[in-house]
Amino acid sequence: MESPILPKPLRQGLSKAQLTKETLLKNAKKEFLSHGFQGASLRRICASAGVTTGAVYFFFQNKEDLFSQIVAPTASGLAALGRELTETEYASPDLGPACDLRLMEFLYCHREEALLLLEHSAHTRYETFPGELYAQMRQTFLLFFKRYGREDADPELIRILVEMRMKGFLEILKGDYTMEQALTLTRQTGIYADGGFRQLAATMKTEQPMDKN
Repeated sequence: MESPILPKPLRQGLSKAQLTKETLLKNAKKEFLSHGFQGASLRRICASAGVTTGAVYFFFQNKEDLFSQIVAPTASGLAALGRELTETEYASPDLGPACDLRLMEFLYCHREEALLLLEHSAHTRYETFPGELYAQMRQTFLLFFKRYGREDADPELIRILVEMRMKGFLEILKGDYTMEQALTLTRQTGIYADGGFRQLAATMKTEQPMDKN
């Protein structure tokens, strides 16, 4: 789903240089989504934008700088929101579904940038971002297991649960859904996941830790 970088009234007040930069960013986003960072071509980006290849270097140091300027605001916003939601959900577990909705709303409003960060950032300065986000989620799951009396929860179980949760978010994010549909699906899958986690935690209280040998 494509969203213009700036609405038309604001575009009309931009200088020619600013409009060129906006057009480059818009076409670069499409190129990175289609081909990933390594496969993206500055020549194709410039051709789509209707400018010479040299125009890129007037605004950006290189291809990575171009990628970074597209995703940087979303990366910082998502990292901050993740920390906030972790604290909120741990303090009030019943707010878990509401936290999921806030996360999906942010992801949906920054859909293309989020997909670039999570699936196309290899070989850029943001290539560690997905791993850092997943690590944050694993820590959150560990805190919840501790709350339910299972400090010894298997790290491999936690890893799988995080992968499942993020897979669900990505499936919704990549689907052709309206915001309302995306939030409804998030709420429904969140209810399922929350109930499943509570049942799992309760069951694990009566089980012996898994033998890892």
